[in-house]
Amino acid sequence: MPKNSLDRLLSAITSSLTFLQRGVCLPRSDGRRNFQTIKILFSLIFCAWLNASVQAPTADSLKATLKTLKGRDRIETLFVLANTIETVAPQEALVYATEGLTLSRQVGDREKEAFFLSSAGFCYSQMGNFSLAIQYAKETLDLSTKIGNKERMAKAHSTLGITYTFMGAYSQALEEHLESLRIREELSQEGSINLSLNHIGILYHRSGQYGKAIDYYQQILQRLERKPDTARRILTLLNLGFSEYKLGRFAVALKLHQEALNLSLEKKIMTYIAYAHLNLGLTYTDLNNYPKALHYLNLSLSEYDKQDQKFARVQLLNALGRLYSLSGSSRLAMKFAKEGAVLAKEIRANDELKASYELISDLYQKQGNTVESFKYYKLYVATKDSIYTAQESDKIADISMKIITLKKDNQIELLNKEKVISVLRLNKERYFSAILVSSLLFLATVVVLLVAYNRKINQNKITLKNSNSELAQLNAELHEKIDLIQALSGLLPICASCKKIRNDEGDWEQLERYISDHSSATFSHGICPHCAEDLYPEAMQRLREKKA
Repeated sequence: MPKNSLDRLLSAITSSLTFLQRGVCLPRSDGRRNFQTIKILFSLIFCAWLNASVQAPTADSLKATLKTLKGRDRIETLFVLANTIETVAPQEALVYATEGLTLSRQVGDREKEAFFLSSAGFCYSQMGNFSLAIQYAKETLDLSTKIGNKERMAKAHSTLGITYTFMGAYSQALEEHLESLRIREELSQEGSINLSLNHIGILYHRSGQYGKAIDYYQQILQRLERKPDTARRILTLLNLGFSEYKLGRFAVALKLHQEALNLSLEKKIMTYIAYAHLNLGLTYTDLNNYPKALHYLNLSLSEYDKQDQKFARVQLLNALGRLYSLSGSSRLAMKFAKEGAVLAKEIRANDELKASYELISDLYQKQGNTVESFKYYKLYVATKDSIYTAQESDKIADISMKIITLKKDNQIELLNKEKVISVLRLNKERYFSAILVSSLLFLATVVVLLVAYNRKINQNKITLKNSNSELAQLNAELHEKIDLIQALSGLLPICASCKKIRNDEGDWEQLERYISDHSSATFSHGICPHCAEDLYPEAMQRLREKKA
């Protein structure tokens, strides 16, 4: 299983265990409930494994699938493709964004239309077509405002900020990035917040404020420690390395460039590979290692040309012109500097145009051509003044103060949010404590009732047992009585003279003996008055006389 899938599986298992620990499946003492709990746990782990096994489609697989798709399915695939590759392959992403824009307008999908407008504007900004970048970004901003899509609004402001930075309009760029940052912080988009901070850092390093730029890049790296993002880390390392290079800290810069290059090669992000080669070429140029610098600059130029990134090409033309100037090849230096000036003027990259004019003026000065040197020097000064006047400087300072104020406001808001969250958490804990205590009391009451009920049942069992014993004894006695009654019932053969009774065996028994044998009766012999008169007349006479 790939590493990212394994990470998702482990994350899902952790979530499952947390879900169980929160009391959804609290085990009881009986085995059946424990078995159910284990079943649920393994079901969750199995579902997590299935989820982790499903891989996100790659750009290549999406391109292959795109050939057979139509309608909304095609729009969705174009959406994913443009979003996936716009940073690393803006020229190719622009093709998908343009088609997606046309299709989304045909079906009336304004959300997708806003996305494709945004993507196209970003691609144009990366390719150096600043006029179209601004046009598309503004269209995106208008449409996103109408439909209430703040995420697209933030990206539109970001694209405008990037474009204005490339054009050298730093105060406008800072305003746009500041607004983009405000919206993204409102939406709590961690990755996008880092992106806005990165753009503000780029703005500062392009305007020569490298210390401030480094502060922003360090802030981003700290945030990435909490929530890693390899692509964002590469870009931040490259920008941080560039600022360190401009401050003359070449050893630190080379280390950062190399780390960024290694990560870019590992992730195969061609745009960042080209950027790393450019930074290495610039640094080795200042270290006077011209062969190595030329090697890296040519690699970067080749890669950027494949991507049709015009602004990067201007940077490289100026870098090559400066390298050849320092190494003594004035003819090649002039060739690259003039080519850079033409392209910079065409795409309105004023900052790079200023660098081209300055380099051309220096080259003419070395050749002794004072007239041409002065001509380009005036162009250099005019371009520089158009970029960074005193008024522009004040604007940037004011906006910088706005950023500081915004940070303070955000910190206060964050503290207030944390306070509210703490209160809610405390209330939640109290609520659950009350529920727990109530539950325990209820459980205790139930236990007491069950114990009392159990005792009552046991007492009833004993009583029932005793009653059953007594009943059994009475029943036995009754059977005996019944047997006796049955024995003395019916016709008894008795002698008319001697009064003997014939038993079951045919023998004649005395009446007294028969009854004694067949009942609990016993006999005591006496004599009645009538018989006494017949048998003992004299004795009876004396008895009567005595009584008289």
